[in-house]
Amino acid sequence: MERKVPVGRVDLAKYIVVSVWFGCNNACSVCMLSDIRGTLPPIGLDRYRDVIRDVVREERFENLILSGAEVTTFNELDRYVRFAASFDWFRKIQVQTNGRRLADRRYLDNLVACGVNEFFVSVHGLEEVHDAITGVAGSFRETLAGLRNLEAYKGVNVITNTVLNQTNVRELRPLMNFLAGLRTSEIHLWNLFPMGETDRRDLLVGLPEFLQILPEMLEEVGPSGKPLVLKSFPECLPAGAPAVFDDWFPVTVLPNRFWQEFGRSGFGSCVHREKCGARECWGLSNAYLRKFGDERELLSPVGGRDAAGSRGAD
Repeated sequence: MERKVPVGRVDLAKYIVVSVWFGCNNACSVCMLSDIRGTLPPIGLDRYRDVIRDVVREERFENLILSGAEVTTFNELDRYVRFAASFDWFRKIQVQTNGRRLADRRYLDNLVACGVNEFFVSVHGLEEVHDAITGVAGSFRETLAGLRNLEAYKGVNVITNTVLNQTNVRELRPLMNFLAGLRTSEIHLWNLFPMGETDRRDLLVGLPEFLQILPEMLEEVGPSGKPLVLKSFPECLPAGAPAVFDDWFPVTVLPNRFWQEFGRSGFGSCVHREKCGARECWGLSNAYLRKFGDERELLSPVGGRDAAGSRGAD
């Protein structure tokens, strides 16, 4: 069946992600790239130009995401943005970022002037918790300053991104209240997927614990009218509005080393996989299975084999 996304929501099927740079100014405990980041080469201008030209020629994707580790630490980012914008093809040019450099208004002004009109900003907790996760004292204050600066741009869409983990799980309710009050269109909450076969940092949160706090989170987000987009959570979990399951993984240009490590991590495992119609569901990871088991009593097949994969929560 055709993928259906409500009007006004971000449809990642229309985006392509190009990872251009793997330097970073944070040391996040939840980063999927943490162990391999230093081994990943930048895409390089020539390869980047070829990718962008191919996308425009094929007319397959109408939106572009520029990512990496922390792409705003790449000194040539504005040049890459201008090249993509020069084709006048992409409706959205998004930058995925921790938001710290956006605290510099002149830097932000330049990115927007070059063609960036969407920002995906990571906020993993309130001040102390966020700083603990990022490993950088003061990072929350800089990210918040960047988010406040973004409020000045009426034509720029802002989405927040939070990764569920043991460090932030007990303050997710006040965090959701805080995020709901920002000038953003969507709040994304990712289930942590360790890039490895074990949860060696003891960061994973069990699904039963998550389900206990989910209703409180929805109470905080609901009055804002914004969706709480659940990413990489099993789509059969019980959740009400404004929760939306959306596990679409956009086409992503990354070095081969990343995909080798990604494949070893067992994403998409589920005891009910053969009977389930949720074609986009990420299921569970090897690390989760080793720590908590397969949750066969908690999870259940969604629809039939022909059911649509991504759905809103009832």
